[in-house]
Parts: sequence; structure tokens; C-alpha cells
Amino acid sequence: MVKREQFLAVLEGESNEVISWTMGFFDEKLARELLGADCIPSDILPGPDFSHGASPQEDWEVKARFAQRADKPAVAVGWGASLSFGHGGPGEFREKVVSATDKRRITVYETGVYKEVRYDPHFYHNYDYPLADLSNLDLPLPDPNDPVRYQGLADEVAYHKARGRMTYANLNGFFSGVHYFLYPYDKFLMDLLLEPKAAKEVVDKLASYNLQVAEHLLKAGVDIICFCDDLGSDASLLISPELYREYFRPWHGRLVELCRGYDAVLHMHSHGNINPIMDDLYDLGIDMLNPVDPTEHMDIAELMERYGDRITFVGGINKFFFDWDEKRQWDYLKHLYSSLERGFFLMDSGGIPEQVTKSQWDRFREMKQTLKRDYRR
Repeated sequence: MVKREQFLAVLEGESNEVISWTMGFFDEKLARELLGADCIPSDILPGPDFSHGASPQEDWEVKARFAQRADKPAVAVGWGASLSFGHGGPGEFREKVVSATDKRRITVYETGVYKEVRYDPHFYHNYDYPLADLSNLDLPLPDPNDPVRYQGLADEVAYHKARGRMTYANLNGFFSGVHYFLYPYDKFLMDLLLEPKAAKEVVDKLASYNLQVAEHLLKAGVDIICFCDDLGSDASLLISPELYREYFRPWHGRLVELCRGYDAVLHMHSHGNINPIMDDLYDLGIDMLNPVDPTEHMDIAELMERYGDRITFVGGINKFFFDWDEKRQWDYLKHLYSSLERGFFLMDSGGIPEQVTKSQWDRFREMKQTLKRDYRR
């Protein structure tokens, strides 16, 4: 597994190594098939109750194996934080199972929103949000300072650090967190313009909650705070740069400052063409940014040239990569490795899709090892 010093050397611009960071897997069945059952932690799925705090101690080495075989350079800490980047663990709202079969799973989050996950083909959606409109802003948020939420977390973090591993925990998004857990996506986008005062109150309440949770994670010693705020579509931002600066930039900035106070790393996920706010993210001091997908007009070489002295980029893989034949995959990765002189973290665009077979997964890992040897000695 990647050692702390390797990770930090790339982050600080002292190494040109390419380190792989797999975003995640479409579901736990695929992860088990590709990685092996002995590296799937017992808390990878929600249980019948809301669970908090550290992962079960017997899973700590299992999670390390998961990270190693999944090509993740850090171990996710906290209950339920292994499968996907930016989702799960003690920093995000917890969920519990309502019903489950081999074909679908329904869960409910602490905020009251429901989520349905279907298998083969993969599909999920959230529904029955706690806010139907913005007339009542008494948000159903749990207590961010409840010590039960972080019980044992510092011990789990210390366990991995003592073995030279980086640790990370996921945090609710500030934009995406609203439409995942509180208010329907389409209504939220409209009300940023139509009901700005009420929409801002929702954002601010969630953001205040997030900052309090983040401080508890950082006090537990977590190295990296990861959060998901998908701000773009393939073509453009989902909101104007002005709306980003009004509603979300101040909170992103406060999270940056909080992480700096603990010498921690802030890793942001944002799909889409977010070029219009890259100057903002640079000025704020976001440490790491993914997924930098070229199909979304995010050119990793250009971004490195312009922002690479402060932002470490994570990504660079075309979202259609796993639909290509082997030769095209090789050609794409060879060009990527040979054309970028700085170190970076290689990440898929949206998680490993369900059609990827064990042989394809193993070949992908071999490609990365071969290219690291040939281009990053």
C-alpha cells in the first residue's frame, strides 16, 4: 500500500510519481467480485440501525486490504466508509436499511430521505425528501456534537497512522448535500434564484453542521477530509459563478481554513466543467481536486500548468474508458503518463462500472504498474 511519505511527496510537488486512487465501485457485489471477499469489511452495507463511530476493530486490517486491492492510497475510517469516495462514514449522514433483496435495497437517512439502490443494472435515486418546499426550515439535522458519532474514531485513525497509512473521512457536500439529503434537486436549483433568502438559510444550516462535524473528524486525527459537491454538467456549471460565490465559496473557504489548522488535506470532488470557478478553488486553497474528466472539458495538462503549484489533481481518465478495447486504453494511459511531468493521482471518472470483469480489472491494474515503471522511474 502507498506509504504516507509517498503520498505527501506527490501532494507537496516533491515527486513525479503517479499514484492510483480508485473513486469507488458501483456496488458492494462488484467490489467483492473484483477484490475478493476477504477484503470486504462487515460495515460496507448499512444495517438495521443507524451506526456511528469507528469501524469494528476486526475490520481495520480488512479495510487496509480493501484500500490496497482497490488501488486507494488512503484508508477510509469510520463505520461504513469504504465503498465510494465522498459517501459514507462518520462525516456524512447515516443510513439504515428499510428492506433489502438480491435485486434492490431501500434505506433511509437520518434526515428522513429515502434511497433506492437497484442491481444489474445499477441504478439509485433519493425520494421522499424531508422538505417539500422552503416554507418550513426546521431542518431534521442530528446533533453534530454528539460524542457517540465519533466514538473510537481516534483509535482507528491512530491504528492506521502507526502503520504508515494515510487516512480519510467523508463529509457531506455543501451544494450536493442539500439535494442528497434535504430538498429535491430541481427545486433547489430553482430556489437558489426564486427563494434566495430561504435557500441560503438551508445551505447555511447544513454548512454549519458540516463544519462542526469536520472539526470532530480532524480532532480525531483524520489526515484527509473528502467531500462531494458536483457543481458542473458536461458542458458548464450547474449554477452561475456568482451564485457559487454567494452561497458556497464562503463555506468552502471556512473548511479550507479549518483543515489548515489541523495540518490536514482537503480533497474535493466535483464532476463537470467547473473551469469558471477554478480561480476560486485555487484562491481558496483546495488541496486536491477530482475527477478532472476530459469529456467534461477539464484538461488535466492545462489545469496542472495553471493551478498545479497549489492544487494536486486527481483523475484524468475519460468516463468512457471502461467501454474501450485494450489497445485504446493502453494508448490513452501512455499519452497521459508521458505528457504530464508533475506527479498526480490517477482516478476513474465515476467509479468502476458493473460491466468490468475480474480479468479487465486485473489488466487495468497491470497497465498502471507497467506505466509507472516505464514513465516514472
